[in-house]
Amino acid sequence: MDKAVYRVALASTDNRYVDQHFGRAESFLIVDVDENGDYEEIEQRFVIPVCEGGHHNAEKLKRGVDGVADCNFVLVAKIGGGAMGELEDRGIAAFEMPGPVDAAIKKLDGYLRLLKEMNSISGQ
Repeated sequence: MDKAVYRVALASTDNRYVDQHFGRAESFLIVDVDENGDYEEIEQRFVIPVCEGGHHNAEKLKRGVDGVADCNFVLVAKIGGGAMGELEDRGIAAFEMPGPVDAAIKKLDGYLRLLKEMNSISGQ
């Protein structure tokens, strides 16, 4: 793999499928993605779930986001507005992309390439 361009946390129970709600996730698969869209699994990172039966404690939510603070993106099956806002406040973009890990990473990479192309066309 070439030098990593960005890091992704994927909410997964088995490191094969994005299948967890952000607030209920007990672990995240952490991957680095290079400029070609190739990725390398870095670790399975265990976290304490932040969801308390539909209620969210602000301190737990902050700790949950701390668990993925070194990532640029978070891919989940579902995410609530509070968690989405906390991630965005830290400069981390979250997307709901349930399904196979490989497909989710390819979809994210395709989206980022499209944005880059659109920005270059518009001269930004």
